[in-house]
Amino acid sequence: DMIGTAAGIATTGKIPFASTFAHFAAGRAFDQVRNSVAYPHLNVKICPTHAGVSLGEDGGSHQSVEDVALMRAIPGMVVLSPADAVETEKMVFAVAEYEGPVYVRLGRLNIPVLFDENYKFEIGKAATLTEGNDVAILATG
Repeated sequence: DMIGTAAGIATTGKIPFASTFAHFAAGRAFDQVRNSVAYPHLNVKICPTHAGVSLGEDGGSHQSVEDVALMRAIPGMVVLSPADAVETEKMVFAVAEYEGPVYVRLGRLNIPVLFDENYKFEIGKAATLTEGNDVAILATG
């Protein structure tokens, strides 16, 4: 119902930010996200928390390891996974300016700050933390 409500709000020109556990936003609400938000390319921002296995004590029913795959499979859906609090803040402002559906995957755990306030976030562009020549390590979140 939350995703359907967000879709309805988006049709009025407002920018809804919907948030729940990642497993519920991507798994249980998948049809609503796909049919009500992504296919009509509505300006809904889905920002679930507790992504990945950071919710270990609640067991597998609340852990979401497939949410990125599900959201990436939807045409027109932008999927983002911030690395720290600085990137999260900058990402929120960027997705508010972006016209169209966005899935911002948020964790639960306290994590170290990687970026300083001068970091410039851009949708669709990866951030390089360290330069090198021998190996490339790619990560998300």
